[in-house]
Amino acid sequence: MTEIKKVAVIGAGTMGASITAALIAKNYPVLLKESNETFLSKGLSTIDSILNKGVEKGKISPDDAKRQRDLITGTLDYSKFQDIDLVIEAVPETVEIKKSVLSDIDKNCPTTTIIASNTSSMSISQLGSFSGRPGKTIGMHFFNPAHLMKLVEVIPGLLTDKETIQCTIDFANNLGKLAVQVDECASFLVNRLLGRYMNESLWCLQEGIATQDEIDQKTCEFNMPVGPLALRDMNGADIGLSVARYNQAEYGPRFEVPPLLESMVLANYLGKKTKKGFYIYDDKGSKVGPNPDLAQFVKAGSTGDFKAERLFLPMINEAFLALQENVCQKEDLDKALQAGLGMRKGPLALANEMGLSRCLALMEENFQKHGERFRPASLLKRYVFAGRETID
Repeated sequence: MTEIKKVAVIGAGTMGASITAALIAKNYPVLLKESNETFLSKGLSTIDSILNKGVEKGKISPDDAKRQRDLITGTLDYSKFQDIDLVIEAVPETVEIKKSVLSDIDKNCPTTTIIASNTSSMSISQLGSFSGRPGKTIGMHFFNPAHLMKLVEVIPGLLTDKETIQCTIDFANNLGKLAVQVDECASFLVNRLLGRYMNESLWCLQEGIATQDEIDQKTCEFNMPVGPLALRDMNGADIGLSVARYNQAEYGPRFEVPPLLESMVLANYLGKKTKKGFYIYDDKGSKVGPNPDLAQFVKAGSTGDFKAERLFLPMINEAFLALQENVCQKEDLDKALQAGLGMRKGPLALANEMGLSRCLALMEENFQKHGERFRPASLLKRYVFAGRETID
């Protein structure tokens, strides 16, 4: 089995820089490649900032920071890729760019080199065809920020060989991450389930059953470190819309895009980056209060009927659908959601706590009101029909 000693990261943007910081923290030499000097310098500055914050917080010493920084070699070409064991590509999520970069990697790396893509949604099987070495191509989806977040989804393509899978899992574990093997599907595991929860928060706001603050506050009290609407403002409504459209195209009506999200993007209410999203933000990015201009897109007035568990019902249902499809091992699902999203309880634990028969009853009730978003998964029905109240 290939022993990974030297790693290359292609792309020094937000994710590439953060992945590099995670690698050097575990003493891996990193060859960091960018397409031009400006992008490379910016990426190195981001890494310097990460290291400096670590020193300021007392997590690492100045000497440790310097030692880690010295492990990075910046480059603008492939001349130093002859001895690389693993390449992690973190370039923009477009087919054309991925295809070009993966082809270049294949031309310039040894045949033993593993090619890992940090894609959050693209087909690993397709990327394997672009690389020319599908057996050595795998998904390695870090969560942002990669130097802090514990989860790495490891996604084999159709033709990825077993040695590559195990080597990648071992490597992720060596980085101190929770490595969860996920079968290839649109948005993989965590973002797939997150999408259902995020969409439902928008439907609730659009229906006028709760305000922005009520949705976020009650959701945080229920199970999350940050509310779904505040999270959408952090990530950007435009990015959220792109992902939501992709998921609807892949999975169908249960992932229907809420019209509110479309309206917000058209109005340029994108979140923190435009200082106006679900909330208003000041020049420092601090939340000032709810965005009153959303009133034109939502029904007037909070009805007080909002319960946070409604947002988690679609997530729970999607978890059962994922298990039906063998997307991951049952014992990994909650751990992945907790590590990737900061949930205090994973969706299966929530279902157990609620009782599966009550879960099913709520699904069916909401299915009658709202349609496909709540059509119960057949696996959930089977558990209830068998008299089971938990999935353990």
